[in-house]
Amino acid sequence: MSIRSKLTLVSLSAFIAIYSIVGGMLSRSNNPLVRAIADPGPYSQLRIFEEVVRHIVNDYVEKPDLEKVRIGALRGLTDGLDPYSAYLLPPQVTEYRANKDKTDMTGLVVGQYLDFAYVIAVVPGSPAEKAGVKVGDVIEYIDGHATRDLDLYDVKSLLAGAPGTSVELTLINRKTEKIKLTRGKVPVTPTDARLLESQIGYIKVPILNKGQAEAVQVAVKDVVKKGAKSIVLDLRGSAGGDLSEGLAVADYFLKSGVIAKSIGRKDKVLATYEAKAENDLTDLPVAVIIDRTTAGAAEIVASALMENQRGEVVGERTLFGMGSEQELFPLDDGSALLLTVARYAAPSGKIFMTEGVTPSVEVKRADLADIDPEDGEQKAGQQPRAGNAPAQQGEAPPVLVAPKPADDIMLKKAIEVLSTGAKAKRKAA
Repeated sequence: MSIRSKLTLVSLSAFIAIYSIVGGMLSRSNNPLVRAIADPGPYSQLRIFEEVVRHIVNDYVEKPDLEKVRIGALRGLTDGLDPYSAYLLPPQVTEYRANKDKTDMTGLVVGQYLDFAYVIAVVPGSPAEKAGVKVGDVIEYIDGHATRDLDLYDVKSLLAGAPGTSVELTLINRKTEKIKLTRGKVPVTPTDARLLESQIGYIKVPILNKGQAEAVQVAVKDVVKKGAKSIVLDLRGSAGGDLSEGLAVADYFLKSGVIAKSIGRKDKVLATYEAKAENDLTDLPVAVIIDRTTAGAAEIVASALMENQRGEVVGERTLFGMGSEQELFPLDDGSALLLTVARYAAPSGKIFMTEGVTPSVEVKRADLADIDPEDGEQKAGQQPRAGNAPAQQGEAPPVLVAPKPADDIMLKKAIEVLSTGAKAKRKAA
């Protein structure tokens, strides 16, 4: 069945659910519309949906709250899409419009991985870091609400709040523990720029929020001025951010070529973003480091440099692609659908949300552990997934702070890649 047919089926299922609840129990014999839809053919599975509603109305042990059933059915429709699409109730619509441009007060970047809320990044010096939240933590409950039962929108909504207020997080860590996080101002993370061995310029790129591309520009000029002969661009922990900032950073290293694309329905290219020669800052060799916590704007940078053959990308495949655009579609009762209407993609057309960025030189990290659904034991190097609670997870160091090369296998590999490339160039000359 094609994607379009599936979405049509889902839409008709929603119609039947609403019709059933408002009009009472459906009847094949008395309703010609339903009888026609349920006849054998491409929509024969609708019979099952009708039977479910019929059993709920007739056989559930107590009188069902049909309003809850209706809301649950509508939420279920968006659950089958992506983590960033959601059905919003009227109060949530009001909240969404009021908070759309409000500043984050936690310093957390969260994603959804196999139903749990997962900490992708923690801003240094933020309320989240002060509370003890670490990259790789799995949030089991937020103020008593199980994240496995929540949309990603609901998770972010529960984390949001006014400065000075607090939220309680239950984390699956080395043990299940509760942390009180007091919301407050999140500091701007400086761009770390310095020289490493062999005159390699090292630039640690923070989350690319508005204005950070300019800070990266200053950092690039700084290491070049200090005599750098090559550059390591560390994008680990740079998650989310403003996609236009990612376009700008990639443009600093490219004289020409496609940086990224915006893809809409039916894989239609809505926009193509190309490098401009006047924005190019340096032609020094570049190596980029990424890992599972690289997402959103930083994925644009990594894929653009790799696919334009500007430099090698070292590390592991990204997993939480955030490059997408959502639009709010109001409904008659005051509720609304928040739907993804476009997704960002690499120059090749690979969509970050579904395919991520695969490095040209793979180096796996072993400091983030798994929650095994079978026995709850730690398994280094694997992603968190829904498992038997309480499960354990290995503690991860804050990846936004650049470790020393001797302790960091990804950084060591990036330096090796640059050194090898330089030797090969000298030999060829």
